[in-house]
Amino acid sequence: MRAEAAKNSARSRARRKRLQESRQSVLADEEVELWMSATVDLMSDEEDGVVGGVSGWIVPPSFRRPDLSELCVKLQSRLEATPKYKAMHSRRLHIGPPSERTPPAVAYNPEEANGQFTEL
Repeated sequence: MRAEAAKNSARSRARRKRLQESRQSVLADEEVELWMSATVDLMSDEEDGVVGGVSGWIVPPSFRRPDLSELCVKLQSRLEATPKYKAMHSRRLHIGPPSERTPPAVAYNPEEANGQFTEL
């Protein structure tokens, strides 16, 4: 059971890393400063599902600051406007409460995070 949990965690982290890299590819110059502190751990989790006939589900982490969440929404909209991205990915929806995933504990340094975590 532990091996399965570790495998799922690694898969989820890899998915969040790909999401971060995709979003970074559509940054505007004025968004770079805010984005510089965005880490893999600040990217949304994904759950598969269908709502109203549309598949997809996005679950933002509860500890991500609202301004970074707003930027993620903008960047995601830009990505989805790209025909190649749209053809290869399911539509992302914002449904349900934030993720219950805890902030990263390993090597967390508030100065390096540049204030992108909210206080819980």
